[in-house]
Amino acid sequence: MNNTALGAENQKEQTINFISEAHEKLKEVRYQDVYHKALCYCLGISDDTRRNINSIYTAGINLLLR
Repeated sequence: MNNTALGAENQKEQTINFISEAHEKLKEVRYQDVYHKALCYCLGISDDTRRNINSIYTAGINLLLR
């Protein structure tokens, strides 16, 4: 069985493909961990979620803090 964590050391660096300039603007997030970057990337794909990202993110945080 191969250990994927050890194999990752030899991987080439990969880049993220954004669908538009507006989508790419979301890559600068407060927290630079992969989870926040992935969340912002996914929320930024759709124009609807991009326009409402602050209310979506705030609602999600409020649910987590309950």
